[in-house]
Amino acid sequence: MIKYIVVDTETQKHADQVSGGWDNIEGMGLASAVTYSSQLDRYVFWKSNQREDLCKYLNDQLVVSFNGITFDTKLLLGNDRVLNNNGSTENGKYKWFNADLYVEIWRNILNLDRTNYNTIIKKIEEQRFPKGMFDLESIGNATLGMKKAGKGSRAPDLFQQGKLIELFQYNLQDVRVTKSLYEFIRKRKYIITGGYDVVSFS
Repeated sequence: MIKYIVVDTETQKHADQVSGGWDNIEGMGLASAVTYSSQLDRYVFWKSNQREDLCKYLNDQLVVSFNGITFDTKLLLGNDRVLNNNGSTENGKYKWFNADLYVEIWRNILNLDRTNYNTIIKKIEEQRFPKGMFDLESIGNATLGMKKAGKGSRAPDLFQQGKLIELFQYNLQDVRVTKSLYEFIRKRKYIITGGYDVVSFS
């Protein structure tokens, strides 16, 4: 049985509230995170001051996420974290292996192998598509009938307003959807996009 940890993180600030915007994800600060461990069958809630502890928890693990390679890993490991060709990410102190569902969906659409994840990310960034096609909400709903608890853009507002319970509820539902989607892909070998196209996994 494959052991894995699902993670979803949220930020303290919006991109337009930090210098560098989306090029400075680390600067947005960790607001909260939720993880699910398949080995322990347990969800864990992480506060804004537990970034280091979370990195230790994820170290050397297979980490499942949705868009984690370009977002969550930078928030946790830093903007200058290294993406290795095998898809693992590290910052010299911590390292983990990624099963990024967003990246894997596009890797299969573009018929790319796993030899160079830096190339895969560049190819994905070149794609242009309508909104509501490849986000977690759309794919989770079309494939599983599961929805998110709200819009991710509200997370920094919830943190800044001190509404931590609502923030964690949103965070938790993202992990539940990502976990269910990962398990579905492993079993069924396909997902359905927001445009109701089927993407098969090899």
